[in-house]
Amino acid sequence: MGCYWLRTVLCMAVSGHGGARAAEYVKQNLFSNLIRHPKFISDTKSAIADAYNHTDSEFLKSENNQNRDAGSTASTAILVGDRLLVANVGDSRAVICRGGNAFAVSRDHKPDQSDERQRIEDAGGFVMWAGTWRVGGVLAVSRAFGDRLLKQYVVADPEIQEEKIDSSLEFLILASDGLWDVVSNEVWESSHLTGTPE
Repeated sequence: MGCYWLRTVLCMAVSGHGGARAAEYVKQNLFSNLIRHPKFISDTKSAIADAYNHTDSEFLKSENNQNRDAGSTASTAILVGDRLLVANVGDSRAVICRGGNAFAVSRDHKPDQSDERQRIEDAGGFVMWAGTWRVGGVLAVSRAFGDRLLKQYVVADPEIQEEKIDSSLEFLILASDGLWDVVSNEVWESSHLTGTPE
């Protein structure tokens, strides 16, 4: 019998809407739910999905006496050994730079995307234009924690991508739409950061 150390790093970006309650709850509970999951090391992807959904349902239970709806997007990066697992709900985004090229490793969940719109409509909801595309004419993201009044349509099921950690991976950025609405992924490419011509 032997022991070994497995390097594990957990990072997150959250962005609340309708107040800070949901974002604070996710920040305080998501990773503790994840690391306590019995399959955290053996089946990390399913543990992440379970932790996202468990955190969402527990937040919704805690919100029973609230008059105002609250929600949060989240993008997380979990490093287990040489595997980087990125999960997200909503429009917080993860971008990596590999070999000088920056690209998103998560997808913004917007209600005008054909698969998201179909999922919402199949559940009995609708998407309409109200300055931007919105679920039920209210919410500009199609996946989020919380949002009790729209929960039938706005799910907390994360999309999970896996990347291998090697010498070509230069860095990772996790940020909310507050950054991504004004800065493109490509701004983070090595040539832009070092000032070398393209």
